[in-house]
Amino acid sequence: MRPARLAAAAAVLALALAGAARAQNPAAQVTHGITAYQNLDYDSAAVLLRAALAVPGPTALTDSDRVRALVYLGATELYRDRRDTAAALFGRLLRIDPRYHIDQLVFPPEVSGLFQQVRLITRAVAVVVPADTEIGGGRDVLSIRMYAATFHPIDVAVLRPGGARVRSVYEGNVGDSLQVTWDGRATDGSPVDSGRYLLQADSRGADGHVVRSVAIPLTISRVKRDTLPLPAPPAASLFKPEHRPGGNGVRGAVAGAAGVIAVLALPSLVAGGFHPSTDRLLVAAGFGVAGVLGFHAQRGPQPIFENIAANRTLRLTWQHQVDSVHAQNVARRSEVRLKVHAGPLQILGTP
Repeated sequence: MRPARLAAAAAVLALALAGAARAQNPAAQVTHGITAYQNLDYDSAAVLLRAALAVPGPTALTDSDRVRALVYLGATELYRDRRDTAAALFGRLLRIDPRYHIDQLVFPPEVSGLFQQVRLITRAVAVVVPADTEIGGGRDVLSIRMYAATFHPIDVAVLRPGGARVRSVYEGNVGDSLQVTWDGRATDGSPVDSGRYLLQADSRGADGHVVRSVAIPLTISRVKRDTLPLPAPPAASLFKPEHRPGGNGVRGAVAGAAGVIAVLALPSLVAGGFHPSTDRLLVAAGFGVAGVLGFHAQRGPQPIFENIAANRTLRLTWQHQVDSVHAQNVARRSEVRLKVHAGPLQILGTP
């Protein structure tokens, strides 16, 4: 009778603990379960931790709290002589967080050793991408980082929500971690249209079959690049004066008149004659015309040729800049750029 009474008392205690656990906040249940584990009360720890893990909906555990609950529950079940159950719990943990490493300062060798054995056979990856990325110009890409629980083959692809494959991103093995990229293009090389997509990673078993899939939802929108403003013309202060001011023309006129007088008078004074010859009259007329031209030339502004050349170079440089911006804007108008927004990681199927 005594063993039966003990079993009945244990059952009543377990029911009481379960009822108390259901009344608690899931995170608090995890805390109390860990305390029970540390006090070597493994039966109470198992009840509390399982109750916390069973809470669904908005009040369910966060992933980090769920991982804590699973590692302590796995250790608890190992000490309750349920090794297979403990291994299954560790596998469930690694499928949630393949990067998780057990703290060997907290858990003794028998627990960490079983955990490492489970890690070696758990084929799972975590996928990490930036929340927002802009792709375009043949240079920018979506950076995809993957972390694996153990070495195994994976397939990474961009899919439409219905499952149609848009582009294969990677097919091969993954070790501890791996980084790949996607340029935002479909298999035919064209940029994808605006819409919703899935970045999906499939882990494969030894027989080649998919054993686990995770996906990140991508919202992609096509955007046009802003055009560049045209450069402003050179400021007036940068230009050098192209002419210097002219004189009043008297010097040229005086020189011409002096030439006329010299031609007409000087030979007469020397030769004693008073009648100028025809040749002398022509030369005198030439000096007269030269004087008139000199008068007008000295009255107008005088060109500064080096300044004219410098100003021409300044205008040509500005025009080249304008032409370059025009060409860049033509390229920008024709370029397709993609804005990629990544959602939270989804584990396809219950871990």
